[in-house]
Amino acid sequence: MGSLSIFSYSTKSQTVVSPGTPDKKPQEPLATMLPTSFHTLRSRSIPQLCWILLGAFPAASALGGIGFNEEIRPIISKNCIGCHGPDDGDRKADFRIDTFEGATYDNDGVIGIVPGDAEASEVFKRIATADPDDVMPPPEHGHALSVDEIETIRQWINEGARYETHWSFVKPTKSSVPTAGGAWARNEIDGFIAEKHAKLGLSHSPQADAYELLRRVSLDLTGIPPTYNQAQAFAADPSLENYEKQVDALLSSPHFGEHWAAMWLDLARYADSVGYSGDEHRDIWPWRDWVINAFNKNMPFDQFTIEQLAGDLLPDPTPDQILATAFNRNTLSNNEGGTNDEEFRVIAVKDRINTTVNVWMGLTMRCAECHTHKYDPIRHEEYYSFYDLFNQTEDNDRKDDKPKLEIRPRGREKEISQALAEIKKLEAKRPELPDPWIVPAQAGKSRDGAKLKTLPDQSIEASGKNPLHDEYTTTFKAKAGKLTGIRLELLPSQANGESIGRTPDGATLITKVSMFLKSGESLTPVMFSDAAAEYIHPNLKITNLIDGVDDDKVRFGWGVNHPREGYRSRREGVFSLAEPLDLAEDSELVFVINHDSPYTTLNTARYRISYTSAPQPADQYRKNTLDPNERKIRELAKKAGEPIRVPIMAELPQNRKRESHIMIRGSFMQPGEKVNAAVLGSFNPLPEGAPLNRLGVAKWLVDPENPLTARVTVNRFWARIFGYGIVETEEDFGMQGLPPTHPKLLDWLAVDFIESGWDTKAILKKMVMSATYRQSSVASEAQLELDPRNLFLSHGPRVRLPAEVVRDQALAVSGLLTDRQFGKPVYPPSPVKRIASAFTGGMTWVENTDDDRYRRAIYTYLKRTSPHPLFDTFDMASRDVCNLRRLRTNTPLQSFMTLNDAVFIEAAQSLARKMLLHSPQAPAEAISHGLELAMNTPAAAAQIPPLLALYEDSLANYQADAKAAMAMAGENKIPSDLKVTETNAAQLAALSVVANVILNLDGFLTN
Repeated sequence: MGSLSIFSYSTKSQTVVSPGTPDKKPQEPLATMLPTSFHTLRSRSIPQLCWILLGAFPAASALGGIGFNEEIRPIISKNCIGCHGPDDGDRKADFRIDTFEGATYDNDGVIGIVPGDAEASEVFKRIATADPDDVMPPPEHGHALSVDEIETIRQWINEGARYETHWSFVKPTKSSVPTAGGAWARNEIDGFIAEKHAKLGLSHSPQADAYELLRRVSLDLTGIPPTYNQAQAFAADPSLENYEKQVDALLSSPHFGEHWAAMWLDLARYADSVGYSGDEHRDIWPWRDWVINAFNKNMPFDQFTIEQLAGDLLPDPTPDQILATAFNRNTLSNNEGGTNDEEFRVIAVKDRINTTVNVWMGLTMRCAECHTHKYDPIRHEEYYSFYDLFNQTEDNDRKDDKPKLEIRPRGREKEISQALAEIKKLEAKRPELPDPWIVPAQAGKSRDGAKLKTLPDQSIEASGKNPLHDEYTTTFKAKAGKLTGIRLELLPSQANGESIGRTPDGATLITKVSMFLKSGESLTPVMFSDAAAEYIHPNLKITNLIDGVDDDKVRFGWGVNHPREGYRSRREGVFSLAEPLDLAEDSELVFVINHDSPYTTLNTARYRISYTSAPQPADQYRKNTLDPNERKIRELAKKAGEPIRVPIMAELPQNRKRESHIMIRGSFMQPGEKVNAAVLGSFNPLPEGAPLNRLGVAKWLVDPENPLTARVTVNRFWARIFGYGIVETEEDFGMQGLPPTHPKLLDWLAVDFIESGWDTKAILKKMVMSATYRQSSVASEAQLELDPRNLFLSHGPRVRLPAEVVRDQALAVSGLLTDRQFGKPVYPPSPVKRIASAFTGGMTWVENTDDDRYRRAIYTYLKRTSPHPLFDTFDMASRDVCNLRRLRTNTPLQSFMTLNDAVFIEAAQSLARKMLLHSPQAPAEAISHGLELAMNTPAAAAQIPPLLALYEDSLANYQADAKAAMAMAGENKIPSDLKVTETNAAQLAALSVVANVILNLDGFLTN
């Protein structure tokens, strides 16, 4: 049989002591191979934490001695496996050190490792020698084993060189809960934590005071702080029973889903644009709302997994289950002209399998794309067998992002149903009038290189080149008779992402229209006298296209739509002729549309011309639009909104299934051997009865036999609650990841999670109810010396808040936060007003002026190539790829943002109003109140004097400059019961400066 790799999954034992046959018999004596092999070894650094964690695992085995996982594996992972590990294609000299069989193979009397005899082992000789030609690792690699490491290897070999399966590849089991901690311990978590404290000489901290604790748990569970009144009420009764009531209320809050969904959006690489250089708009936000709703409903995590990976493959799937599959449609699409759709389809499929394994199993799957994984048990051919499971979907990197699901927005079901029912009643009252419009056969031509194609419905669609300016010339024939008007319809275009315009946000600007009667080669101008449209832009009205009508100072043309006003809707404009045409016979006409935008590329995507003989068509259209019945229908239709078309997953029919091949060096242009679909065999088998498709993958991942999914998931939750994961490298549970600080606890939580029915809220409640979580965050000098990063939780967690919470908390304490849930993305203030895209002209960031500007951060429009600067500065992912862990930074830019960003200024202005309303005649009391509102705790006496001095200094400055005072006070742009006047402007401005400082305190930005 083949070798038993130390990576192999085993349900029986972790220890391998019997020799065997290597994977591949060396072709040369081992003595001649080793120097070559080790001189080309690539070393890898290993974090110093591994040495702190010695003893973190169970003993090597019941046999005792040096443990392979905790002491030997870090050494060989750092120095050896890169060249002598699983990758047989890149393995040097056929010597493999990561398996017992490979390491102990006897090659003509030369053996790498001789169990029980280090002095006879060639590996030990090489690491112990002082000869620069033979020493391992070789000097040119910049690494040298320490004396302690060499001695550890010597002792391990002499003890029998016991190999063990990597800890994370063995199915977790529930060990007995330690009795450590005594009366302090409140649940199972505390027993494990106290046991580690005892081993490391640490002690726990006292419980946090009521104000600190309620703020901490509120921010951790909902991303929103409590009000000061709520904090005071809890402080009056800080009992464990009352604390549990607070926790239950937070878990039931609709804000819970909004906060925890943000974590999942990082994993899913969610954004409102498609990425790459064009980075066009994508309507996928209903899936974001699905995630929020799933967390709020506490959907079992196994169901949450299955619906996102394969909801479309479930029996009789609901629209919500199909919508869930948009998880894997968050991949990037490249709509640049000249790109190969198949190339980028393949890239998207690879991204999906990499993301799937990374999210659910915490492994770096992508390493196996070009070769066998150098550290973890994923072979090159296995990668493509797994790839085949995801390679059978209909999407194909097309610009239309198909397949799509039409779905109504979440949270407005009753309102939409009532509106549609009312529309149906009103439509029944419409008079039955013949359609006055005739749609002729028509053909279009672009002046500047776009391709105009006539579709079967006689509409004309633009594709290909999208020049800065363009002119569309359309020819058609009209029947004999009277011609009084022209209708121009702008229609959603599949070739342009369902937009009526060719820009990323779908807008279009027509700067001129003209028409000519053609006779032979001559063209006679036909003049228009009036124009009307159902969409009226406040500045860019359709009458701007008619000479002599509405001669405003600014007449750039007819602007159709801002993105938030339904740019994927059909639009139409009607033009009346100044003098009707009496056509004696069929006549040819030419209609010209000009796009000469002074802003950017705003060309029309799809349009259609029709004509009529009805009198004064523009005036009639305007009157019909103003008809009370018709107006009511339009108002209700706007209220109901249009169905959103969301990209989803759909499986190819059997007769269109693709063949999958190994890709040589990962290139789709170099197909190798054909592969068959399979899950990764080194972990757990496909559950009995599970289909060999994406649904089977989902069931394989949440099968209790899978050694990683539950561990990875509870570790992710732990990291969001305690600041760091039990395995800090959330993205890597493999050979190169850091070992767990509390392995028994991690396994206990993983099994408990499965046994609970994958209950997310239950496992989070267990964490926040623990005495470990409820400790004060104040650390003693001894604790800081023994545990500087608080990895062993000798005191309460205290870390910088995530980017979204940094913003949301400022809005919440100032009273500006809008509670409304769900819906299309919003556009809060941003210092970047113009976002450029290399091939699509970019987009203009038009700020919301209503309360949408104060909605939670999760609803902010996220453009991959230019995320909101506040979020970018505070370490939020751009979402190009799956991001499992945000690494916190600490830069001056962060303070510049929180001191100067418009949201923080407006929050400070709103907080200042609350301060002045509370104590209009006592600045010190007003400042104290501001601190209480922001920090959710009584103000400390020492905080008041420096803030009062700042207030008085600012007040003097603003009293001398009324204009500056009015500006800093916010004029009357901030929603508030208190209006800014000449009398209070200086006070409010000075308090706004103080409030701005309060919102920048370290205690405000950390939890």
